[in-house]
Amino acid sequence: MMSRVAGKMIEVRKYNSKDILIKELGGVGMLTVRGDLSKQRFQTAIAKTCGLKIPQPLIVNSSKNLSLAWMSPDELLIFTYSEVFHKKIKKGLDSSLKGIHSLILDVSGARNLFMVEGILWRELLAKGSPVDLRKSAFTEKAFRRTRLGQVSVAFWMASDNSVYIICGRSNSDFFYDWLCNAASDGSLTKFF
Repeated sequence: MMSRVAGKMIEVRKYNSKDILIKELGGVGMLTVRGDLSKQRFQTAIAKTCGLKIPQPLIVNSSKNLSLAWMSPDELLIFTYSEVFHKKIKKGLDSSLKGIHSLILDVSGARNLFMVEGILWRELLAKGSPVDLRKSAFTEKAFRRTRLGQVSVAFWMASDNSVYIICGRSNSDFFYDWLCNAASDGSLTKFF
């Protein structure tokens, strides 16, 4: 869901409890790239186009304009934070991966992005996910695909006090309601 007005991230809706702020964000481009991540030619094409190395498993690498996340041994997910940059990256990938067995798919319209802010974000996610969210286990560049509140998601830290979460668009209303309910006042206790 790219913002046609501003060409950058926009706030779609938000919920604010005493401890947590939940925002659904629009205007974020997402590209799935599939290929053999172990091949040097593929790695070079990605690095040349994105300006970032392919991340190690369970890691996300970020720059000012994009994030590059490891999704599986043959899949990356690229997040772009402006419409102009999204088009530039898509065109660059089409060119640099030409002749290399790969798939580039724009999934911007198939996924929603949420941001959860507040010092208790780890506690909120722990309510519905089996991921080890201790500060020593889930660090700044960590990226996880899992279930959260019965919904297939992926998440990574935006800062010490915030996390980005993506889910399928068809689950986004249920997931937003789940997050808001799980974050309701008085329902979170400091654990991490």
